[in-house]
Amino acid sequence: MITEQPAAECNKSHRLLYPGLEQAIENRKSHFLSIEQSSSMTYEEVCDILEDVASFPFGRYILLAGGSNGMWTDYLISPQEYLTAKNPTGLNLSVIERFFLFSSPTVLAQRELHATSRQIAQSLIGEGKTFASIPCGLMRDLLSLDYSGTKNMSLVGIDIDPESIERSKGLASDMQIDHVTYLQRDAWNLQEKNAFDFISCIGLNEYENDRERVVDLYRNFYDALKPGGVLFTGVLTWPPYIDPKKSDWNLSLIPKYDLRLEAGIHKDILNIQWLNFRTLAEIKEDFIKAGFKNVEIKPDARCVFPAIIATK
Repeated sequence: MITEQPAAECNKSHRLLYPGLEQAIENRKSHFLSIEQSSSMTYEEVCDILEDVASFPFGRYILLAGGSNGMWTDYLISPQEYLTAKNPTGLNLSVIERFFLFSSPTVLAQRELHATSRQIAQSLIGEGKTFASIPCGLMRDLLSLDYSGTKNMSLVGIDIDPESIERSKGLASDMQIDHVTYLQRDAWNLQEKNAFDFISCIGLNEYENDRERVVDLYRNFYDALKPGGVLFTGVLTWPPYIDPKKSDWNLSLIPKYDLRLEAGIHKDILNIQWLNFRTLAEIKEDFIKAGFKNVEIKPDARCVFPAIIATK
């Protein structure tokens, strides 16, 4: 079940853009026809891609919502937890689903970002500390850490989506982790002050195009952190197919076919709701404005989704 929230209070990836799949597909075809002259795709390719996307569950969700919720983000980041075959070549996947899982530059960068998040969080584990994941999604980033030998650690999952929280509770139970609590809450309206030693926030800021509102989000996190606490997040850099002059992407590591498919799918076809891009030179500005003084940027290999480690 997808719970729709008022527009001002909801992560945009949790709101359905269309009431049904047929309408979503027709809308995407109409949109493409309006921008066909500026696209490298043909209408025939677009129709084939839409048919492919509609053939698998994640594709159907992203057609309807224009983004990914907690469960589908977990699927993209940890496909090995969902796919029965360990050898990717043996999986019965469509061309586009295989692209999303194993070739999409943005997905590969997000997977690298999550791995960096786990490394940073693991290094900060300590007795009596409180870690939060906002939005938590399935919260695999914190649930998968090694807490052995550490006493009185607390985990807090905060998400506006009740389905993500319920799925995270199930994952925590499966992993036999009982030091976790959950709050269904809007990340822009946190009530906690000086409460957390570490906050992980991945998959939220990219859906917001109002820069001041993005800064407000970071300011909420700053207030929720204890002195010396750490915020871990990521910021999307400009894709070359959106603004080549601003893009920091390392194109030497991205095959041209993958880049063409990424541009066609994200910009020309699916209407992905990612709206918040920054250059590497701009990234620190928002965090400094929110109150953080120590801001470290760790670019991923392709410089698509750099990690941000901001300390209060």
